[in-house]
Formats: sequence, structure tokens, C-alpha cells
Amino acid sequence: MNWKLSSVIPVFALLVAGATTFAQSPAQQPGAQMANTQQPNQIVYTTPPKVSVAKLKLDESKVYEVRGKVTFTLTAANNNDTVAGILVYTIPDEARQKIAQVSGKPLNSIPATVTKKDVAAGFEDGAACPVISIVIGAMELDVAGVKLSFNRVVADVIETPDEVPQHFCAWTRQINAKRQRRGIIASLNRLITGEQ
Repeated sequence: MNWKLSSVIPVFALLVAGATTFAQSPAQQPGAQMANTQQPNQIVYTTPPKVSVAKLKLDESKVYEVRGKVTFTLTAANNNDTVAGILVYTIPDEARQKIAQVSGKPLNSIPATVTKKDVAAGFEDGAACPVISIVIGAMELDVAGVKLSFNRVVADVIETPDEVPQHFCAWTRQINAKRQRRGIIASLNRLITGEQ
């Protein structure tokens, strides 16, 4: 046989790449396939970060505005056209320094994010795709013993081809048309929980 080195190298590279892909295949690893079938096919949906203004009371007459970012992670869709979820508020460094000053605590004890579970939100009147605003009423967040007050918090569901935003689009269309929407709500809850 008269093989040239230049023709052997590409064949060898293909064989190595194929063997590597086969070795890394999850179905070939013991227990990998079983682990995947036991996990529910749950979809976690979080809104994109949006600026939300909170008020930090400095004293009886002075208020400091905190311009942080809020996200909302959906945990349930309710038959009364509200949603439940987890709110996360990200506090900018300048505001963390002000909170440390007001609370008398060291900066490293002031968290960069605050989480609040079991938050209820409703649709803004006339909400529709491509941007559906969901509104959380007045609330307070405790940050290292200091209260941040919100008049209201708004998060946005942005229309994309993904399943959860498409469900929101259908849901708001049904609300605006004054049509029944229990099927859409039930389907959205199946996506969130991973139940079939």
C-alpha cells in the first residue's frame, strides 16, 4: 500500500472525533438515561430584568430612590387571571452603600439581591403581545433590617416563539375577547410543573 501522510491524517481525525462523540453520548453512560426519565419536563420561565424604583426612607423627611432591577419567575397560573411567582430584586452597589449607611451595618452584610416568594401579579389592563406587562401591587422588601417600599412593580413577558410566552399571548387574547381561558391556564400550569 502506498498511503500518503496527508490522506491518513483526515481519516484518523474523523475516527478520533467519532470515538470521542460516542464516548460522551449520555445514553452510553450508565444511569444517565434513567436520571433523565425521572426528571419532569418542567419549564422555568423568568421575565427579563426591568428597572423598578423603590424608596428607602432616610429619615422623617428624606427619601432615597433605589433604581434596581426586578425579575419574576413564574410558579403558577391562577383561574382568576393572576400569576404567582418569585420576585428577585437586584440592588445596585450605590444603593447597597446607602442601605449600609442607614442600617449601620457593614457593606458586605447588604445583599446584592433580595428574593420574595409567593408574590401575586395581575395583567395590566388591555395587556397584549408583543409585550405583556404583569403588575404587582404596593409591597415592601426587607434588606438587612431596612425596608424598601414599592408603589408597584411591573415585569414584562416578551413574546417569543417559546411555549410560555405563547401561552401568555393566547391567555391575554382570550381575556381581551372575554372568552373562556381555563384550558390555556391548565396547559400553562402543566408546562410549569412538568406534569403531563
